[in-house]
Amino acid sequence: MRLGDAGRPLTRRAALLGAALTPGVVLAGQPAGADRTVTTAPDRTVDTASDRGVTSLQGVLDDAQPHAVVEVTRAWRLAVPLTIDRPMTLRFSGGSLATDRDIDLVHVRSGAVRIVDAVLDGPGAEHSGLGRGIRATGTAVQPLRGVQVTRARITGFPHDGVLLEHCEEFQVDDSVIADVGYAGVLMFSCVGGAVTGNRIRRVTQPAPYPNSYGIEAVRATTTGLDGAPRSSRILIADNHVSDVPHWEGIDTHGGSSIAIVRNTVEDCRVGIAVVPSKDEADAAATKYAPLDCAVVGNVVTRSVPGAGSGIVVRGAGETVGSAAERATGIVLRNTVAGYGDGDRDAGILVYLTRDVLIAHNRCADGLRRGLSLYHSNEDVTLVGNAVAGLRQQGSATSVAVDVRATANSAVLLDNRYEAGASDTPVTGVQCRQADNDVVLVANDWSATTTSVVATAGAVTRYREA
Repeated sequence: MRLGDAGRPLTRRAALLGAALTPGVVLAGQPAGADRTVTTAPDRTVDTASDRGVTSLQGVLDDAQPHAVVEVTRAWRLAVPLTIDRPMTLRFSGGSLATDRDIDLVHVRSGAVRIVDAVLDGPGAEHSGLGRGIRATGTAVQPLRGVQVTRARITGFPHDGVLLEHCEEFQVDDSVIADVGYAGVLMFSCVGGAVTGNRIRRVTQPAPYPNSYGIEAVRATTTGLDGAPRSSRILIADNHVSDVPHWEGIDTHGGSSIAIVRNTVEDCRVGIAVVPSKDEADAAATKYAPLDCAVVGNVVTRSVPGAGSGIVVRGAGETVGSAAERATGIVLRNTVAGYGDGDRDAGILVYLTRDVLIAHNRCADGLRRGLSLYHSNEDVTLVGNAVAGLRQQGSATSVAVDVRATANSAVLLDNRYEAGASDTPVTGVQCRQADNDVVLVANDWSATTTSVVATAGAVTRYREA
């Protein structure tokens, strides 16, 4: 993964030396930003239509010419989905849609569809069901291209605010999505789009849902990559996700080149999760690791202690040293606060990775540990990270960087611990297992009680105070 300005990609070496993320950054292989050009119709006279004076809104859409603009000016209550089966702009001008049924309130079945200023109200998010505000449905063979949802207000759906399936060059931006059961924005096998500038809050996870998400980019796990490709080349930026108390704020399962940038994530069990996708032949195993993903410049906080990590990067496989696909990517310049309570949780937790760079992050006000290299991290590099103000959890020792298990090879350069208001005993680096190869260079553990606790031969130190 490379970062840089439009003319000069940023090399891994430059990142190690502390190059800053600046305006105009382009993530290699990513959409350039929320203003990404999407497929539009050629110049033509635009037909317009309206719901004024009609008895059926669906009838207005069915009679509209391709690429028409249809205005919704009235409040409609629907018992069946409103279906869009041709290119058009559906613009809400004082109107709204509501339902008391568990349905896809707006179902998009065509590319080049824009939905602007939608106001959509569902039957509530305290029960499980398949109700969604907007659903866009393509296939692996015929994906939808150019679906856009802009400035929507979506509330009260038992499953998702927006569900995109097999969509390309899509955009969901500047929308408010609240009180949904499963996900604010859910993407299955989507490519080359952007989810930017949205406010997503209160994802309730009613029984029997096992999990829930603010924003999620995934693939179906019942078939292989031919039928369910990875979600890839997606920019998730400048969103505010809050109150997903039972699961994850922003997530990708097995995504490729997913850029999670400048988001604010508050009060979620796990803030940002870059994790693997299941094996289609074995639901108990993972097969597809997240590849070349970037987690950059996010702020992840929570106010109530509990299990879960702020940022998680995990590859495929279930055991130490697994030969399954490893996660790759970069975690750069994030701020994480209030995490690290559980047995292996941390502000930033990584395992089953290869060549991951974790640089210039700040993990503050957590319990027990700041950064955790759990197991099976090959050639991971930690540079310029700061852990600050750890608090003690029971009798457990707090640790700035915990090499928790085995099969880790790591270089730690110029990391530091900063003391907080309490006098909690803190260890700088802990590595109690022999099957690790950890090199420490010029780190600053002067504010810790004990700088390094390690098994003989597992840690080598250079130029450390």
